[in-house]
Amino acid sequence: MVTGKRMKAADRRVLILEAAIEEYGRAGMHEVSTEVIAERAGVSQPYIFRLFGTKKDLIIAAITHHTEQLRAGFREAVANRGDASPLDAMAMSYFQRLNDDPNSLRCQLHTWAAASDPEIGPVARKTYLAIIDDVRELSGADHETVIEFMAHGMLLTVAAALELPEIYNDPSVRPQES
Repeated sequence: MVTGKRMKAADRRVLILEAAIEEYGRAGMHEVSTEVIAERAGVSQPYIFRLFGTKKDLIIAAITHHTEQLRAGFREAVANRGDASPLDAMAMSYFQRLNDDPNSLRCQLHTWAAASDPEIGPVARKTYLAIIDDVRELSGADHETVIEFMAHGMLLTVAAALELPEIYNDPSVRPQES
């Protein structure tokens, strides 16, 4: 930040959450470092603990923030879809996210992998169900179609996390723009 103005607490919180998403995506629950997150966000490590309490609370907040961003992206895509169907618009939004920042979607994979943790599990379930509810509501699709859409998204997420662009860039799995 170059302006010399003090950053608002809410903006600093978002900066920390973005740094946490980045690092959590790279390292996972047990290896993520609050020291590295603090450095990336340009704040002190004690400030992170003052704001979030524990590393796990920070990760829970990051998971929630990440999911809210994804859901907002889906809502925006549907609102601005033009001739595309709502499902196609959401698929293109997700695919763009995979291409722009595949690491952020590793955050989701780490969350699902950590779902056996008694504190992460409820958050993982709540956020995943919120995404499914949004897809259902925004698209009007039936249960089977929503499940197929989510399965396709999972395939793309795993392929991006494994750095297998030959899968997620394959025309047979890539969503087509209308």
